[in-house]
Amino acid sequence: MPEFCSFLVFSPNEIDLIHSICATANWSTRDIPDPSMRYAFSERGGISELFQASALKDIGLWREGQQGGRLLLLETEKTEADNIIQLICAANVILEGFPVIKNPPTAGFELSDDEADREITFENLFRRDGLFQWFTWHQTLPVAVAIAVEAWGNKKLVYAIHKLAHSYETECVTPWSMHPRNGQVFEKHTDDFASHVGTSVAINLAYSAIEELDLGVKASPDKPRSIGKGTFEWSPEVLEPFKARLRKAGIDPERTIDWVSRGDQSEVPVYEMLNQLTEYSDGVEVRDRKVSLPDAINFCEFLRNTMTAHAFSSKTQRLGPYEVYNVQQVARFLILSKCNLWNTWTEGLRKRYN
Repeated sequence: MPEFCSFLVFSPNEIDLIHSICATANWSTRDIPDPSMRYAFSERGGISELFQASALKDIGLWREGQQGGRLLLLETEKTEADNIIQLICAANVILEGFPVIKNPPTAGFELSDDEADREITFENLFRRDGLFQWFTWHQTLPVAVAIAVEAWGNKKLVYAIHKLAHSYETECVTPWSMHPRNGQVFEKHTDDFASHVGTSVAINLAYSAIEELDLGVKASPDKPRSIGKGTFEWSPEVLEPFKARLRKAGIDPERTIDWVSRGDQSEVPVYEMLNQLTEYSDGVEVRDRKVSLPDAINFCEFLRNTMTAHAFSSKTQRLGPYEVYNVQQVARFLILSKCNLWNTWTEGLRKRYN
């Protein structure tokens, strides 16, 4: 069986956990000392990172109390190795809510069985700029591996992860910029035509990820979602089966989502029905609403159906970074909840996979 370099690096105290997680998906893995020597881990938990291969000679190897990382190897065929690596990297984008890793690996590198040939590869390729930057460690990677493992046997979930990751890569804002203490950070709208297209593509991909999970609103002209006039009121004939599908996916339909609304009241008019402000909203600059999960998904679908999926209208230019963030956050919550990994971090994984 061929063996592929994953370019995914883990600290020495993480690698056993990673093998345990991978084993649940029947991935055949082992590890070797990271040949790039890009990362150094201290006994107290500190990490140092080199950004250029030339620094290996300038700085030298590790200081006292430091050790190198462990490189994950995949023993499988190339297509499967590539799919595993790409899925882990896509899962990490979702976990972070932002594409933090600038040069994620996109394919495995087949390693020779001959140790001398491997050392030539390590010295002449892995310790040279280009592939050197592909070697990746990040604090969230263990959980990203767990997300990929949970999704592995479910192709629809795999596609949902890739679609949402591609949405973030198309357009997104950093999650920390949405903290209410920052108020309105971004312009809500733009006259830039190309930006309208990027915004629409990001929303379409994020909502399509929700559809892959079979968690869209199932309504039709014969079975409308609303029985209200003037204000939205769910039809029980649509809402109750919708809640049942959420429960079947392991998601509590009574959960709420904080729907971000900032600055002047120039959002899409549908938001006017969202009148329950969060406890931190000031009602002026920060007007975030607490929205039920079914309502949040419904609003995502409204944006997709009426403003982004078809020919653009005059309303399209009213979309901006806050709409993109809201739809992506709903899809992110659903995917992580479906994987049973919402608000789970490495220490939680140790208890689960011990």
